[in-house]
Amino acid sequence: MTTIARSLRTLSTLCIGIVFLLGVGTAKPIHAGVNDYVVIVLDDSGSMREIMRRDRRSRIDAAKSSLTQVIQQIAPGTNVGVLLLNGARQNGNWFIPIGPVNPEQAIERIGNLRANGGTPLGDALRIASDELLALRSKKIYGTYRLIVVTDGEASDQVLLDQYLPDILSRGIIIDAIGVDMRGDHSLATRVHSYRRADDQASLSNAIQEILAEGSGTDQGGNGEDFALLDGLGDLDVSEVLKALAKPNNEKVTGIGPRQAPTATTPTGGVSSPNNGPSGSVSGFPSANAAPNLTAQKPSFLSQVFGTICTCCVPLLLVLFFISAFLTKSKVKRK
Repeated sequence: MTTIARSLRTLSTLCIGIVFLLGVGTAKPIHAGVNDYVVIVLDDSGSMREIMRRDRRSRIDAAKSSLTQVIQQIAPGTNVGVLLLNGARQNGNWFIPIGPVNPEQAIERIGNLRANGGTPLGDALRIASDELLALRSKKIYGTYRLIVVTDGEASDQVLLDQYLPDILSRGIIIDAIGVDMRGDHSLATRVHSYRRADDQASLSNAIQEILAEGSGTDQGGNGEDFALLDGLGDLDVSEVLKALAKPNNEKVTGIGPRQAPTATTPTGGVSSPNNGPSGSVSGFPSANAAPNLTAQKPSFLSQVFGTICTCCVPLLLVLFFISAFLTKSKVKRK
C-alpha cells in the first residue's frame, strides 16, 4: 500500500511539473507596442517589507516576482522603465531607464531590490512624467502611461495634489494598483483606472492587463486621422499641423497659466504671490504654510475635460481647416 501511495505522489508531482512547463512555454508575450511608453512607479518604502495577509510573503517580494514575470513575457522592443520612490538615487531614482528592456540585466537588478524609506509619490510622478513628456516632444504619436504600484498613501500629499492635475491635463494616462491595502487608495477616484492586488498573482495580472491595454492606443492620433490630407493637392499644411496638433510637453510644475497678481505693500514695495520665507519658489507652498487640499483637488469632470481638450481640440481644428478649404475649392469649380 505504501508503494502505491508513493507512486501516486510521484505521478502527481510529474503532472504538476508538466502542466507548469507547458504553461510557461505557451505563455503569450506582452505586446505593449513600439509606440507605447510605460513607466512603472514602484513603491519601495519600508511598509513594503510587511507580510501580505493573503499571500504570506512580503509585499516587496510579491512586487519583485511580478516584475520578473512581466519582464520575462514582455515583447522585444517594448519601451518600459521602472522608477523607485527611494532607491537608485544615483540614477535619479531610475531603477530601469525607460526604453527597450534587456531581460537578463533587468531580472538581475530586480533580485537586488530592497524596500526602505517613505512614500513620496508626488515627486516620483513628476519625475516620471517629465521623462515621458520629453520623449513625447520627440515622438508625438504613441501612448504615454504611468503605472503606480503602491501599498499606501503619499507622504508628500501636498505635492501629489499639486502635480496630479497638471500631469493628467497633459494627456498622460495614469493607472494605479493598490497592494494589500485594506481600503482603496485615494488615487482610485482620481486616475484613469484602479486595481486591487492582494497577492502576487493578482499583482502580476494587473500589470500585464495594463500593459496589454496600451497596445493599439495612440494619444497623438494616427495616420488614418490625417489620411484625408492627401487630397489637398499643393496645399502645404505642415505648419498648420505643427501649430495645432502640438501638445504641451513642458516640464510638470503644478502651476496653472494664471499667476496671482502682485500686491503693493504698505511701504510701497511689491509683495510676491508666495508669502513664504525668503528663498521659496513662487507658486509652491512654503514649509510653514498650511496646505489647502480642498482647493488643490480637481474634480473627475475637470480631469476628463482637460484630457479631451489636450487630445481632441487640435484634431477638430485641423478638420475645420480642411472643411473650409474643400468648401472654397467647390465654390471655385462652380
